[in-house]
Amino acid sequence: MTFEKQDYILRCIKKISRKKWEFFIITRIVHGLNEDDIEFVTQQLVRRPDGTRALTDLYFPQFDLHIEIDEEFHDRQLDKDAKREQDIIELTGHTIKRIKISDDNKNTRDIDEIRTDVDRLISEIKDMKQKAICENRFEPWDWENRYLAGPVISKGLVSIRDNVVFKTQLEALRCFGFKGRGFQRGAWVIPDGTHDVVWFPRLYQHGMWINELTEAGQTIRECAINEDGKLSIKKQIENEAKHPGRKHIVFAKARDVLGFNLLRYVGSFRMNLGRSSDDCLIFDRISENEKVRV
Repeated sequence: MTFEKQDYILRCIKKISRKKWEFFIITRIVHGLNEDDIEFVTQQLVRRPDGTRALTDLYFPQFDLHIEIDEEFHDRQLDKDAKREQDIIELTGHTIKRIKISDDNKNTRDIDEIRTDVDRLISEIKDMKQKAICENRFEPWDWENRYLAGPVISKGLVSIRDNVVFKTQLEALRCFGFKGRGFQRGAWVIPDGTHDVVWFPRLYQHGMWINELTEAGQTIRECAINEDGKLSIKKQIENEAKHPGRKHIVFAKARDVLGFNLLRYVGSFRMNLGRSSDDCLIFDRISENEKVRV
């Protein structure tokens, strides 16, 4: 069955249906905008500049804009199991707008006041869109091509800033010249003489590894949890010594808010042999952008 845009919208709304103020405000924003070319995500997991993680109630990727609905005793934290399985974006440079439910005395504000704040926010978002259009940088929400390589290849750049995300390894690899019909391994060496690698790590415990993106996204730690993992690390270090300085172009495996698998570009990394050990490899981020290679 084809998963259509309307299914995505309805499922996003359904996720918040039991949270009365979030449901009221987010649906008012969505209906108030009434513009199919503006993309939104409910309950987006983000990484703050200090490396900690939190949920934001509503996220607009085209404007790097997050909406927080400030309710008293509102718990935005996820347990560790949920955090490790959800799609994480970088919060650095994004804007956060807040809608307050309670006043300074912790009393619930009048609903008309809250409506006014929400409607003002809707106008601000529409202004953001018009400004982006005038500056020729607005990219409409293209549901059919959102996770395909074509638009990225046309732009010529894979970038964290552009929220580059794919649903299959094949689409990510096409940005770097892969011509096959399918691919199911964890990494692929680009056959252009550079020996650079396109890598698809799970950033949590899996198989013989515990992988972690740390330090505000600047470092990946790949640590072995058994002897097979240590043997693999030994082979990787030997191979890296043969190709010093090569890049690892990383598309981290995660899930979106609806449970679909995603591959998000989190940067290009280089193995740090000096900081690595027999049971843990260290990769330092050296770039937030990567030119396509077709």
